Amino acid sequence: MSGGQVAELIVILAIFLGGVVFGVLVIVSAAIKREDRGGSLTGTAPNAAARGARVLTGVGNRDAGPPEG
Repeated sequence: MSGGQVAELIVILAIFLGGVVFGVLVIVSAAIKREDRGGSLTGTAPNAAARGARVLTGVGNRDAGPPEG
């Protein structure tokens, strides 16, 4: 491969990875907004996007009650 082809490959890879990161940010932002609007942080996550957003942001179950045990 020549230098031009390698540069093209790097640009294509950067665009692809940027799209992946942008997509993840959009999904996490939508899930956070949905949970904030619904006030669902005190219970279990309502869907997979909310669970993923909680994992990515490091937020667990915000239960205000005593720990179960």
